[in-house]
Amino acid sequence: MREIILSECVEMLQRFNFTVSQTFGRSCFDILARREDIKYLIKVLKNIDSLSYEQSVELLKLSKILGATPLLIGIRTRNLPMEDGVVYERYNIKAITLKTFESYLEGSPPIVYAGRGGFFVNIDGETLRTVRERLNISVGELAEYSNVSRKMIYKYEQNLANPTIEVALRIEEYLDTPLIKGISLEIDEKEINKINIEDRRDSYKSENGKEGDFKLYVIGIFNQLGFNTTEVKRAPFDAVVEKEDVESDEYNLCTLVLTNIEERETEETRQKMLIVSQLSYVLNSGSLLVLEKENHHSIGYVKTINIRELERMEDASDLLEYIASK
Repeated sequence: MREIILSECVEMLQRFNFTVSQTFGRSCFDILARREDIKYLIKVLKNIDSLSYEQSVELLKLSKILGATPLLIGIRTRNLPMEDGVVYERYNIKAITLKTFESYLEGSPPIVYAGRGGFFVNIDGETLRTVRERLNISVGELAEYSNVSRKMIYKYEQNLANPTIEVALRIEEYLDTPLIKGISLEIDEKEINKINIEDRRDSYKSENGKEGDFKLYVIGIFNQLGFNTTEVKRAPFDAVVEKEDVESDEYNLCTLVLTNIEERETEETRQKMLIVSQLSYVLNSGSLLVLEKENHHSIGYVKTINIRELERMEDASDLLEYIASK
């Protein structure tokens, strides 16, 4: 069933003119889709409660780095089938059915979200207060008709609480005014910013005498060259390397690079790099493979480099020009 939903999601995104790339294996996302400035990182799950906290952190981390919206497409929760037109949430990531996503892309956002105790809606509290006062309706009168407390009406007006869909419809009926707002699927930037994406910096040790781990050593070199580098654990690539203060037109290249770091080239490495090549195409980014023990040659559209050559580079511009030269 999951594979069917995955295939249908790709087909639907393509119908809406998205460029789509799929990833396979143990990754925190299944689909990367882009249409102009709109980007989605999508995880398809039969049961959205099977999402682990570790997967969610990686998905949020990548979303922040890539400027994409993380999204879960599911069929059911642990206990019940998911409803069309309803937004669920797991670890600060919105979860919806494929049908809900299709309606959203058509311009009809969902209005109901699932919370503890039932289904709720977002309403325009300022409009609620303005219309109530203009109609000279007291808080008590509206509360009695809506079957909630006066305190809750005050909270609705101050946008401190949201009503159930039944209560919202009663309020709209009594005031004869639309108040329910559509729900954006975009994640709250404040929630993304809570995720700690700082890289660990350890030492390196291998047969050449340096101390620590090879991947962390390479990340250290990227940082010394002036890149912003983020290590990733649950994706087809090991790190995202970015140089924000370089004019891309100056080198005719992209300054975001999806990077894999390996001891040597293997069949598994080649398969991963083909996936990374597709992802880079969707993102219009660069892609790089750093090897420790072998000479390098390009794999598809992915530029490869030996660690010794990387060590000789003086700044970010050297590496960006090297990647652009493929």
